[in-house]
Amino acid sequence: VRQTRGKFGLGSKMALIWSKQTTGLPIKIMSAQPKQKFRSQYVLDIDIERNEPNVHAEDKTPNPDAWHGAELSVIIEGNWTAYRSKVLSYLRQLAIVTPYAQFDFRYVA
Repeated sequence: VRQTRGKFGLGSKMALIWSKQTTGLPIKIMSAQPKQKFRSQYVLDIDIERNEPNVHAEDKTPNPDAWHGAELSVIIEGNWTAYRSKVLSYLRQLAIVTPYAQFDFRYVA
């Protein structure tokens, strides 16, 4: 057995912490390995003081289209007016270093 870390392991934890600190809302994660018959879905956040996960929901659903990968959905709060250019610059850089990834960014006022 060999343990491997995904390319977004640390990034997803930082997004989780940022979301927890700014909104208090949990994140949603969906993942599946190649050729896996099911998708694992989680809703979780983190106890920042104890550095422990709080799993709010855990489910396995059918994977009829053989989708594989990891999908994170996170809601964060910030000052869009002041940091818009920095956020967009970061997303552009992220798209360059991860051309295989798909990003869906929505601004909600």
